Amino acid sequence: MDLFCTCVLYLSIFYVSLCLVYLVRKRKSGHGTDLNLPPGKMGYWPIIRETLDFVMTSRGGTPEKFVRDRTSMYSPEVFRTSLLGVGNDVAVFCGASGNKFLFSSENKYITSWWPRSM
Repeated sequence: MDLFCTCVLYLSIFYVSLCLVYLVRKRKSGHGTDLNLPPGKMGYWPIIRETLDFVMTSRGGTPEKFVRDRTSMYSPEVFRTSLLGVGNDVAVFCGASGNKFLFSSENKYITSWWPRSM
């Protein structure tokens, strides 16, 4: 039994250290890029917070309040959010100029994708 506990301890330490190395490398690779990204929240905890805010406003019957809050907080044109744990940041275009850019660029600047089906 003592050998089993020791093995479990070593495996858990190994797993945690691998996770930490992965997170540090992922964070370092995101910094130093010269991309002109829209304002908004990004990271692991904002995924949970943004999703909770969206769900709470949707349950209250006003999902547009989520968008209104973000446009007043960041920018009335475009903002970035992490919703529903899709793994990628999502840019939300609000207004005519954002929609014109989106539909006239013919996929030059924007990559479209569909989430996996459940």
